[in-house]
Amino acid sequence: MEGTHGSQEQEIYIDTLLIGAIAEKSSQPTVAIKLNNSAWETLFKIDTGAEANVISKSIFDRLKPKPQLNKTSQILVAYGGTRIPIAGVCSLNYRHKGIINKKYSFFIVDTQSNPILGYQASVEMGFVKVITSISSLSTKKSVQKNPIPKEFDDVFAGIGKLPGKVKIHVEKNAIPSINPVRRIPFASHERVKSELERLEKLDIIERVVAPTEWVNSIVAVEKSDSSLRLCLDPRELNKSIQRAYYPMPTFEDIAAKIHDHNKFSKLDATFWYLMLALNEKSSLVTTFNTPFGRYKYKRMPFGLICAQDEFQRKMEETFGNLKGVGVIVDDILVSGKDEEHDENLRKVLETAREVGVRFNPEKCIFGSTSVPCFGHLITADGIKPDPSKVQAIIEMPHPSNKDELATFLGMTNFLSKYIPNLSSLNYPLRELGKQTVFERTNEHATAMNRIRTSICNNLATFDTKTKSVEMKTDASKHGLGAELSVGGKIVAFGSRALTSTEQNYSQIEKELYAILYDCKKFQQFVYGRRIIAHTDHKPLEAILSKPLSQAPPRLQRMMIQLQP
Repeated sequence: MEGTHGSQEQEIYIDTLLIGAIAEKSSQPTVAIKLNNSAWETLFKIDTGAEANVISKSIFDRLKPKPQLNKTSQILVAYGGTRIPIAGVCSLNYRHKGIINKKYSFFIVDTQSNPILGYQASVEMGFVKVITSISSLSTKKSVQKNPIPKEFDDVFAGIGKLPGKVKIHVEKNAIPSINPVRRIPFASHERVKSELERLEKLDIIERVVAPTEWVNSIVAVEKSDSSLRLCLDPRELNKSIQRAYYPMPTFEDIAAKIHDHNKFSKLDATFWYLMLALNEKSSLVTTFNTPFGRYKYKRMPFGLICAQDEFQRKMEETFGNLKGVGVIVDDILVSGKDEEHDENLRKVLETAREVGVRFNPEKCIFGSTSVPCFGHLITADGIKPDPSKVQAIIEMPHPSNKDELATFLGMTNFLSKYIPNLSSLNYPLRELGKQTVFERTNEHATAMNRIRTSICNNLATFDTKTKSVEMKTDASKHGLGAELSVGGKIVAFGSRALTSTEQNYSQIEKELYAILYDCKKFQQFVYGRRIIAHTDHKPLEAILSKPLSQAPPRLQRMMIQLQP
């Protein structure tokens, strides 16, 4: 660093990551803090090896009021030796859990890197505790870190097999297809042959000599560990398979089961499709060609359109009636309160052993206070949006074309249950997408920032035993907004854009329409319960207190739909 004390260059070493590198199961700790009294939170990676605090220029530009950016002669260097361009340095205070603390120095970088909290700030803020002696460690927690008893080691080894055999339903008038052998590079011959032999020893495939009506092709895919995976190419076969279309649970179905639970586990089935044994007729349908002869699958091959339906049905029949359990194809979510969770988990593992289900320990989560599910985060405090998805929305640059705009709208629509009045907030952006010439203005930038700052960090889970629910509605010129709450805790937000015809409704009609929309949107939650609707439109209260015959025709139709 060039300064008043000499010309020797000083290098401050930090670690940098690309945007989106904060994964659900990342081993690197993170913390969400608010900078300079901002309404939105920034997700920082805690890096005890970093000598500086870092945020990107895009985050700095969003801070209001704008902090003073000072020049610096210091240099940031990544561990690999790459220098990182610096826009400047500024002092920012931070707020965490409602507590405002002292100011810290932050480097502003001209790259799309994730925010980093260095060692000194992490310690002083209380996010990192320095242990000076071994005796200060708690041995009790380390013992309970993995609650799986040794007696269940066998449930986490090998490939399982569910009882019974599955039938692949092929259309009666289907025309079988015979696919020729696909040529394999000579360098891969031995590896493919070895993989075929391995699968044959595991009783997953079997050699076929007699003629068969169906002959499929295979694809050899190299995995990240350099091993080969042989996959059936079932495109022709899938055209003739009749699906059972077994209903899949939604996120709301799963979340409703975990109300008031504070401990969670997530079990991932190993090669779930291979757990389904095929009957003889179905096995012949999966016959495939190789340079070394024909084989058939004795288990369900990966890629068949009926595989997911059959496996979900089997798993529901096996685990669906267990307490505190939700089944999502190859994932089993186990929840409960403290010891109740442990009992539920033990019951799942005992059942898995009985029926032959096997889990992958590397992808399982045990006894955690939060687990990822369907792109959301289920926690002891309620439901949260996936931090990586929120961070991606916050860090996404302003769109320069319609494709980028569609990406932003799609990302925010996925998190719509966390964003109040989204349809009204994104109206300028939706109109921008309809224009022939893409011309972004300050109005569109403001709309994006309002959406970013409106993302709710936590929602309550729905209590299925509640007898009453509350709804707050709002109607604007371009959209309807809805809020569902139970016991004063918000469960979900909803919004809907108004059509050109609906925008011509009078305000009182829009307000009642918002209540009707709320009831339809959250019918799964409000049906059969007492509904308390909150509205700030006084004329609507007066009309609803009068007989139905005295209301205008359009309001009458809405009021009739609201009748129990």
